[in-house]
Amino acid sequence: MEKPKAQPVAGLVLTALAALLLAGVATFAGPCEAHGGQDASSCLWASRAVLGIGAVMAILAIVRIFETDEGERRGLSLACGLLGFLVAATPGLIIGLCADPAMHCNSVMRPFVIAVGIAVGAVGTVDLVRRLLAIKKRQPGAGLEGTSGE
Repeated sequence: MEKPKAQPVAGLVLTALAALLLAGVATFAGPCEAHGGQDASSCLWASRAVLGIGAVMAILAIVRIFETDEGERRGLSLACGLLGFLVAATPGLIIGLCADPAMHCNSVMRPFVIAVGIAVGAVGTVDLVRRLLAIKKRQPGAGLEGTSGE
């Protein structure tokens, strides 16, 4: 019996996007510089939450590169996709940012995180759907109808 091979393309794309997210928020797309108010603190916490979610996403994406089990590939793609959408919702929606739309966190960090998060979510979702459709093609008649035993 042939040993299953890893299918790293989706994992490589997810890893690259997670690395872009981490590098961007740690450098050019970071939070506002502290201007002494409460808003700067929320921007800092939003960036820390994004970095934490991004680190978990990067680890899962790296594991996804080397995974040979099809079920685990689907689970990792699902997890990365959900984390992508979560990270996109973090700055501004889950954690409020500065009230001033001209501040760096609103003008750079938020759009950057949203764009990368949605890209990660889309890649994870497309990979998962593609794999689920492949299962259905391999097993004709194995749809959800008629599985209740009635």
